[in-house]
Amino acid sequence: MAALAPGSVFAGYIIERLLGAGGMGEVYAARHPRLPRSDAVKVLAAPLTYDDSYRRRFEREADLAASLSHPGIVSVHDRGEFDGRLWIALQLIDGVDASALLRAAPAGIAVTDVVRAVAEVADALDYAGARGLVHRDVKPANILLAGTGHYLLTDFGIARMGPETSDLTGTGLTVGTVAYASPEQMQGLPVGPRSDQYALAATAFHLLTGVQPFTGTNPVAVIMAHAQQPVPSVRERRPDLSPYVDRVLTRAMAKTPEERFPSSKDFAAALANTLALRPPQSPAGRYVATVVNQSTTVRAPHHRNPPPGSALPEPGATRRRTGVLIAALAAVSVLVVAGVLGVWAFQQDAVAGEAAQLPRRPVTPILPALDTRPGTPVWTLQETPGPPGAETQDTEVLGGDSEIVLVNREVRLAEGTTIDYLDIVDANTGRLRDGTAPIPVDTAQRNLGRCVVVESRAAAACSLQGASVPDDAVVVIDLVAGRIITTIASREHVFDLTAAGDRFVFVDSTDDGWPPTLRSIGADGGELPAISWPDSRPSLEPHHWIDVFGAARLAVIKSAPAPARPLSKWEFRVIRLEDGKEVFRRDSVEEIGADHWNVFVDGFVLAERGSTPEIYDRNGAETGEIAGGWLPSRHLPTAFEKTAAETSVPTVMKMDGNKTTYAGIAPRTGTVLWENESYGAEDSSELLLRGIGTLIITSDSGRVIDAYTGEHVIPGYVPEATPLGTDGNNIAVATETSGAGHSLEVWNASGQAWEITSEYMPVSVGGKVYVGNLRIF
Repeated sequence: MAALAPGSVFAGYIIERLLGAGGMGEVYAARHPRLPRSDAVKVLAAPLTYDDSYRRRFEREADLAASLSHPGIVSVHDRGEFDGRLWIALQLIDGVDASALLRAAPAGIAVTDVVRAVAEVADALDYAGARGLVHRDVKPANILLAGTGHYLLTDFGIARMGPETSDLTGTGLTVGTVAYASPEQMQGLPVGPRSDQYALAATAFHLLTGVQPFTGTNPVAVIMAHAQQPVPSVRERRPDLSPYVDRVLTRAMAKTPEERFPSSKDFAAALANTLALRPPQSPAGRYVATVVNQSTTVRAPHHRNPPPGSALPEPGATRRRTGVLIAALAAVSVLVVAGVLGVWAFQQDAVAGEAAQLPRRPVTPILPALDTRPGTPVWTLQETPGPPGAETQDTEVLGGDSEIVLVNREVRLAEGTTIDYLDIVDANTGRLRDGTAPIPVDTAQRNLGRCVVVESRAAAACSLQGASVPDDAVVVIDLVAGRIITTIASREHVFDLTAAGDRFVFVDSTDDGWPPTLRSIGADGGELPAISWPDSRPSLEPHHWIDVFGAARLAVIKSAPAPARPLSKWEFRVIRLEDGKEVFRRDSVEEIGADHWNVFVDGFVLAERGSTPEIYDRNGAETGEIAGGWLPSRHLPTAFEKTAAETSVPTVMKMDGNKTTYAGIAPRTGTVLWENESYGAEDSSELLLRGIGTLIITSDSGRVIDAYTGEHVIPGYVPEATPLGTDGNNIAVATETSGAGHSLEVWNASGQAWEITSEYMPVSVGGKVYVGNLRIF
């Protein structure tokens, strides 16, 4: 049967795109028939629906996975049968599996990524094992790296409530990947949680080295190797690692389950401790060590003994190691000759591989292809009947996401008065969302401004900018019922209105010296705890600053020492917007200035004066250091964009006279992915780096580079304008010319590609571009 076409309906789901296909069927991204979300819908191939063994396996996957609730396990939402085909609806993960990471990095992925993957999968396996469930098919293809940077375990298709004996009949043998399965599983013996530990260790071996631990010309040869041969040495391929790594993997892959670690988490902890160690230095002249991540500073202490948690098996469990040791010595002797000549090329290949394996995290939604000027709009906003004689005079898209846009229409009534309506519009059709009607908004005192939508699409919030009254406000709208829930007044100004998770966040500030407040509103319109300084007083000199980063969903708060408290210090805090949690705090005698920190889409970079910049994720956990004299790049807003700048990866820069060098950094290791020099006098010495899609604009009106490779996508200048978005090769911008209206311009490596002029200012929302009442693309 042919793959389901996008737009077709299957079991009520609207098919969006094919995610993957294989002998057992296909997996699609599909829109849920009732809820505002997309799921991953796995559809069993039609011929296999009538095969009892495959049918049982498919249904078992849904039933077993649905019984688990763990952040490291892909959740199952529903299952059923439609048109003669079985299906399962699972959590849709925006990311790639670990086998794809290995294809991008054939020599093995970064050590820090291996540590994180093993730790998070181990936690999931122990959770399942505590509930009597053995996965039995742990392998790179069943480990997903989500866009959040976390790893999840999927595919419980051959899992069993164990300790059942392994099934070596057709389905069990061909589906359970023999490259990673434990000896007891391959021999048809009882399996348990330590069988999954073995498979996880074999997977870790593959992730570290780029090769499977055992290979052969046929499955039987691989099964025999797992059962009889000693575990190969990782250090034959990775001499940069501690020698204890082989001992940890040897224990986790012991031939009998009793000799392995008590739990998968114990194995993961031992591996992490071991990989944090440097290898012992050899006497001078013996060999030159190959260092992959030179810019990463490892701060773990040296150990003469194995690290905690890496106890070794008894001597009987390490038999037949002589050949492996001889091979390891041979590998070292080869490095004596090749190390010096190959180190530079190896480092460059490793960096290129690390850049290739990073999930590309856009700062702004990716636009459709911009190569050709469209001849007709995607849609024209549906005319909505109003009172007799009423006529729409002005239309403006205020915000939304990829599925919903909120449109402000100014309507002139027959008697000459005007009224503003807020329409909740389907972004794909240009029609009002089902069940909603135009919402009249009183704009006599305040004008409608920016609108944002929560993740669940249950509610939106729009700013109301004071006109005849001095204070702004925020209005919260129920997107299902199509009504205003509440209006919340500010003390004076509303800045940086942002949706994060299922809440709205904005900065409430005044012009009279009172400190700002970071306020939060739930999707139901209820106010949530705010971050403020109730004991503060008005001051001519500001003592508190709040910067909101919408793409990263973080806020950075700085406070100066309190004049009334002589021993107080500067405070630097980072707040996670979706739950209001303070994830990081640093108190210091000296100010952490604006040139010593910045934010990227998955975290932030901080360099206290005189210290090496450190990278932190969105949870406030340090992930790496950036050696080499770099400082965080500028993050202040441009003249056109009033919000702070973010990039896909951490960015840093150095100054040397009038030369500025800037670089992109791997967020989980601190490795320098690339570095470029500015063009000199034409570029500002403060060179703002602003993310757009997965690209970086290198100044207020500058050149465009790829955030992951540093390659110039547009080597010439993009004109001074408001960036709208990119498709990866072209940049769309909005310009405003006095007396000549507005322009939508698209630029690429050859210069300006095309232009559309209009009386309306182009806006970009959710990866789509609008001009007045038209959706252009």
